[in-house]
Amino acid sequence: MFVVMRISYKELQTTLTMDRLIEVVRQGLMRVEDPRKKIVSYSFQDLIMSVYALFLLKYPSLLRFEQQGDTQRTNLMTLFGIEKVCSDAQLRKVLDFVNPHPVRVLLKSLHTECHRLGVLRGYEVFKEYLICSIDGVHHYSSQEIHCENCLEKQHRDGTKTYSHSMLCGAIVHPDHREVFPIAMEPILKQDGSQKNDCERNAAKRMIEWMSGMYTDQKWLVVEDALYANGPHIEQIVEQGWAYIIGVKPGSHKTLFDLFDSRKAGKAVRTHTQIDPHTGCKHIFEWSGDMPLNQQQSHIRCHMLTCTEIQKNGERKEFSWITNIKINKSHVFKIMCIGRSRWKIENETFNTLKNQGYNFAHNYGHGNKNLATVMAYMMVIAFTTDQIFQACSLLFDKLCKKLKSRSYVWELVRAVFMFRPVNSYHEMHRVVAKEFFVQIE
Repeated sequence: MFVVMRISYKELQTTLTMDRLIEVVRQGLMRVEDPRKKIVSYSFQDLIMSVYALFLLKYPSLLRFEQQGDTQRTNLMTLFGIEKVCSDAQLRKVLDFVNPHPVRVLLKSLHTECHRLGVLRGYEVFKEYLICSIDGVHHYSSQEIHCENCLEKQHRDGTKTYSHSMLCGAIVHPDHREVFPIAMEPILKQDGSQKNDCERNAAKRMIEWMSGMYTDQKWLVVEDALYANGPHIEQIVEQGWAYIIGVKPGSHKTLFDLFDSRKAGKAVRTHTQIDPHTGCKHIFEWSGDMPLNQQQSHIRCHMLTCTEIQKNGERKEFSWITNIKINKSHVFKIMCIGRSRWKIENETFNTLKNQGYNFAHNYGHGNKNLATVMAYMMVIAFTTDQIFQACSLLFDKLCKKLKSRSYVWELVRAVFMFRPVNSYHEMHRVVAKEFFVQIE
């Protein structure tokens, strides 16, 4: 009789290599349709994988990526299956006509890989939810080059700034550094003439896409006060999801007035708790079954406020609404989840801008889809890195030894440029050997 030994998630994660994740992405990108209608010199696989390699290796520009030596060309073939590297102009020309929507489906493939590895088991809250932080970000800006989809900002001196933005949703957790993007949605000019209209309409499309793509997952959506409006909350609740959304006195006056009235009547519950890690004192006040506003009184929510008093006496005020019933036992947890919304800004957007991905660099605008496709591909590369970072003990050791993820990535690219390798894993091992990091 044979006994099948089940491998633990921890053991499974230690077997993960970047090469495995690259193959997951490659298989997904092969399902993206080639917009060209005739036989051409460069295969679409080479074109689309070149963009992925560009961002995963963190080249500063398309031109620098184009200038490949013999060793780099060999490694591109070995690691990414890229046979020929085309010019940056040709690459931009083709990608401008690629439909960006199938590209984001790759986030679902990477999400499935996270589940296979058990990475998300430590991200679950209230036994059934994963936290999804949603926010918007600019990824292209110019005062001259623009297209029909560009957002426009009119300045007082008569000039205009044209930009592209997208809404991004990412799995976050208060206790974990890694974040995992699971949805992207372009914010387009036709969404509305004002910023709020643009982001709210994009959010509607994103929720629809997420509900169809992640049919078996319940999300706990965390957002800022822009999204604390009736239609958006109703859409979230209709999916059977939860929400914790920030609110402000200036934009939700009726809600705060009612809360103050209940507080004056001693109908608000309170709880004080010291954070054992920081020593900060938190004073919580909450009330349930509150109407969102006068016009949408049928939308009922629970409201929570938190006054944080730091050791030096500095005070900070926070407020949220939620459809999760609040009680003393988990009010601190709700506060932490609400504040984890910032991780999409701190751990996602700031990492993309400042730690090697060159998010602020203009990789091209095109006339149709180029800016969006490039932004999507960068997020795909970022998600790949986040999964690997969450699982790889070797990468963790390298980061601790070298004090910087961006420095590790810089050294990996140096190995890629000057030494033929058989795998991405080999490049990590070369860096580890050079800096006397133990390889198990």
